[in-house]
Amino acid sequence: LAAARLRMLAPRGLADRLDDRFRLLTSGSRTVLPRQQTLRAVVDWSWDLLDGPERAVLRRLSVFAGGCGLDEAEAVCADGEEGAGGGTGGGQGTGADGRTGAHGRTGGGERTGSGARTGGRAGVATRDVAALLGSLVDKSLVVAATPSADAGGEMRYRLLETVGEYAAERLDEAGERAAVERRHLVAYRELARTADPLLRGPAQRGWLERLELEHDNMRTALRRAVAAGDEQEALCLVLSLSWFWQLRDHRVDACTWGQAAAELGPDPFAAPVTPAPPLHARCIDAPPPMDAEQLQEARREVRLVVLSSMESNIDPSASAETRAQMSGITAAYRPGLPQTCRVPGFSWIFAVLLTSDGDMPRLKDVIHATVESCREFGYEWELAHALQMRSKFLNDQGDGAAQATRDADESLEIFLRLGDGWGVSEALAGRAEAREQRGEFALAADDYRKAVERYEELGAHGQVPLLRARLAEVLMESGAISTEEGERLLRETLTSWKGANRDVGAFARLQLAVRIARAGRTDEARTEFDRLYQDFEDHTIHVFQGMVVGLYGWLEVLEGRPGAALAKLRQALAKTPHLPLTQILTGAQAHALLGRDREAEALCAARLLGAHDALRPPGHARSEEREARAAAEATARAVLSG
Repeated sequence: LAAARLRMLAPRGLADRLDDRFRLLTSGSRTVLPRQQTLRAVVDWSWDLLDGPERAVLRRLSVFAGGCGLDEAEAVCADGEEGAGGGTGGGQGTGADGRTGAHGRTGGGERTGSGARTGGRAGVATRDVAALLGSLVDKSLVVAATPSADAGGEMRYRLLETVGEYAAERLDEAGERAAVERRHLVAYRELARTADPLLRGPAQRGWLERLELEHDNMRTALRRAVAAGDEQEALCLVLSLSWFWQLRDHRVDACTWGQAAAELGPDPFAAPVTPAPPLHARCIDAPPPMDAEQLQEARREVRLVVLSSMESNIDPSASAETRAQMSGITAAYRPGLPQTCRVPGFSWIFAVLLTSDGDMPRLKDVIHATVESCREFGYEWELAHALQMRSKFLNDQGDGAAQATRDADESLEIFLRLGDGWGVSEALAGRAEAREQRGEFALAADDYRKAVERYEELGAHGQVPLLRARLAEVLMESGAISTEEGERLLRETLTSWKGANRDVGAFARLQLAVRIARAGRTDEARTEFDRLYQDFEDHTIHVFQGMVVGLYGWLEVLEGRPGAALAKLRQALAKTPHLPLTQILTGAQAHALLGRDREAEALCAARLLGAHDALRPPGHARSEEREARAAAEATARAVLSG
């Protein structure tokens, strides 16, 4: 039929119009049977050969996106355990979740291919769906395929595009769309809701694959809930899928659908903010409808899902709206609440970070209180999660490597006992960072390798490039590989990084640029810093922009321009008053270079070196820090002793 149109349309034009295939593909050869002369006639002929229950299942399958398994087909395509029987129906019915909706049947029977109608509507019993699917597969109207063993090896059923479009028309003609789409929404909401806790144990990998397989159906259910303005269903779906999205790095989904669901109801963080009450039950422990307290908590938590999907891209100083949102979060939540021990409630800590203005003691107190609350409530998985987060926080502070190691070890023990592969990976990564801080590079490398293996087994690839970049760094620091080999590994990491998490690519690019600069290729390093700064300028908070501006100052030092270096450091301080300690060394180097002509500059360099040594926590210093300090001291000593 399409080939016959090539006399009037080019192949590209024909392909562009195939979305309206039933209108386009008409008037085939007059030498063939009438049922073969148009695409609609072909499918009509197949439809006419079906009985009532087969037609009902076929048209209802059109609401799925990307196919379905037998359980979902039974939930959506059946009228109930006994079937609907014949005759007319109508009005409201009750869904699988106990809520009332348009689940009744309209009368009028079935329309045949010629426009005639059959007698009554044939009902479909749940127990009959499997046999009806088999019959439709035998008639080549439904495609059956077996997915991977990781997803359970369950048979999948789907419609080809032409059949799906035709079946959707029949669904509309039968007046069933609202009821069948409602059953689809309920089925996938329940799948997501019951899967969520199973993502924190030994069945994690299988459920990740199952949800990945059904992701298009989940998005379709979300789209319908949002379009219908059904706030509670949208909230339940987003909160049920949020952990899956995080594990598989589907940040765009989390942000997009979280915002869409949030817009369906009032903002709980708008002034005046009502403090959140302690709630031990989760919002998704039961299907909707939620009570008033749980609904308000769901409104809070869906906004935290959005926050956690974009925390590195938020600048609290960017707008009054953003500042108000962050302040609202910190006004609503406080340490010691059950919901701030769990995800996504735990993400309120990001709001504390973004509004702390460098007040690390406050942030440390919040994290410590969260760990203790998890112990008090007996939340085992949440305790392991909080411990690995505290481990990484202490590693970043530089003065808590011993406690960070203990936290990582306890977290690892709990996650291993629970069978949570993601948690094991996170705990290993936290312990590796602590070992790296102490200069135990061989042990750190071993932990990084194990963490990468675990992540890859789960298909949770979002953090893998970051860990590979860290692995390359510890291998170079230990001398296990050459700088050239390490640079190659960092470039491979950047090439392979395609995720939505900007932090991963930024870390690898930062490490690569520093290595290139230390090798004397400052122009090439500047190009990498330019890329890094552009990304940070558009998407992240000022503290990271300040860090990159300070690194520009370091490049000026390496190129022998100390005055320009100090100007860059002043620019960095204008963006954030909390610069990394290594940039105190940059200032010391710059003043030491200026001190070749003026003793006062050399004295300033000496003071900065003393400040660095006093502020620096005990532990192993990385090679670039040792090099910078030694160079600044040698230059200052040469002036002052001369």
